Amino acid sequence: MWGGALKLLDTNIFIYAQGQPHRFRDACQMLVASMEEDNSLYAIDTELLQEILHVYSARGERARALRTFDRLLLLFPNPAPVGKGEMVVARQLVEAYPTLLARDAIHAAVVQTNGLEGIVTTDRAFREIPGLVVFDSLDLASGR
Repeated sequence: MWGGALKLLDTNIFIYAQGQPHRFRDACQMLVASMEEDNSLYAIDTELLQEILHVYSARGERARALRTFDRLLLLFPNPAPVGKGEMVVARQLVEAYPTLLARDAIHAAVVQTNGLEGIVTTDRAFREIPGLVVFDSLDLASGR
């Protein structure tokens, strides 16, 4: 089920796709639209779902949080779980890379523990982690 050619999606792809004009918005919208056609190359994890609920609820956009959560579960009905193994790796990453945010460490740990191809993100912090393949949303949207 996991591993191989699957790319984990970072939460920021969906946040930018629904956000205000920004240099990443169009690319993220294109990626999300392409996933609605064929999501076979991508995966999400349960941490992404938690982040969607948190970010939009904290902004006072609870209805958007719920809509986005439901839409993501329709697109990706089997998100990668975050268990003890992922959390132990995330803790190691947080210790090794002081500028890496805890939530980003969890996503990176999911990639590593599940043998995924890499992560699709707009966040450069992931590039600090040796061996973690980072797919830039702008490159993917433009076909590079």
